[in-house]
Amino acid sequence: MTTPLPTGPAEALDVRADEELTWLLSLDPTVIAVLGGVLLTFLLIAVLAGWLVVRRVRRSPLVARSREIAARSRELGMQGATAVAARRLPPGQRRSCAELQLEVCRARDRLRRQVATAQAAGAHLGEIPDLLPSLEAEGSRLEQRLRQRALVPEPTARDDLEPEARAYLDTLADVCDAVQQAERVASAARRPTSEVADAVTALRAHTTAYEELTAPPVAPPLPQPPAGAPTQDQPLRTEDRAR
Repeated sequence: MTTPLPTGPAEALDVRADEELTWLLSLDPTVIAVLGGVLLTFLLIAVLAGWLVVRRVRRSPLVARSREIAARSRELGMQGATAVAARRLPPGQRRSCAELQLEVCRARDRLRRQVATAQAAGAHLGEIPDLLPSLEAEGSRLEQRLRQRALVPEPTARDDLEPEARAYLDTLADVCDAVQQAERVASAARRPTSEVADAVTALRAHTTAYEELTAPPVAPPLPQPPAGAPTQDQPLRTEDRAR
């Protein structure tokens, strides 16, 4: 004989749940629609506020600076590892790759500084600033391959990267030489502009007016007596004495 399953508690739970939902079913559909609209509005406002906060944080100069510092720190760490490998590795392909990677890194830094200095001097660089990102990307890929070849004990790739690295270094040297020549021409052709001349003239005028304003006052000259009038020291004539 099978024992029937207890159904009492389940039925009690169903009745209790129905009683808790009766207030929701008794609401007017208009009220439910208004409550749903208000809830959806608050949800959209929260999503929009979160998106604006995230966007502002991403565009913050502090966050950009932090990312730049972190990227620079990673790059310096990898450069340090490559420099150690270039000193401690025995002569061979791995050491040559480490030395070439350091040369490429120095050449890239030199080109960046040279372009920035030439732009600050007002030199005409043509399409060099537009080509700089592609040169940077090519140098970054080349550095990564050279670093991997230097730090991995048994690299899978067997191709020689030295000709490609040498060609890239020659290209950067030509670009640096052209940029340096443009900077020299711009520095030689630089002349004082009219704005500088106007500023100098205004400064001199201000200095002159200030000197005149702060100078001590000068007493006006005494009036001169007429030509025939006797002076105090001149003796009187005979007629004046008789009178």
